[in-house]
Amino acid sequence: MIEMDFEDFIEEVKFQMTEFDALDEKTIKEWEAKARTWVDKHDDKKRRIIKHDDEIIVKVKDEEVCIEIAEKFYKAVKNDKVKDYWYKFTLI
Repeated sequence: MIEMDFEDFIEEVKFQMTEFDALDEKTIKEWEAKARTWVDKHDDKKRRIIKHDDEIIVKVKDEEVCIEIAEKFYKAVKNDKVKDYWYKFTLI
């Protein structure tokens, strides 16, 4: 597991999403807003999201997670399964 600053994590996933033509800027920003809401509301029993007063750290298995998240979101958008994507969303 590696630790990433949540802001860096978000930016890396968004960067990976730009590789997919179907994901425009509006769709990527919508993903960002929902990901932030998910982290704020998520009850993390496995301590993979560490919230401090001024920052959030996420623990992921490796840096490839950002690519995997972008790919999964792309497939969800392409297949009109975004609701299912968020139902199953995880950082790992």
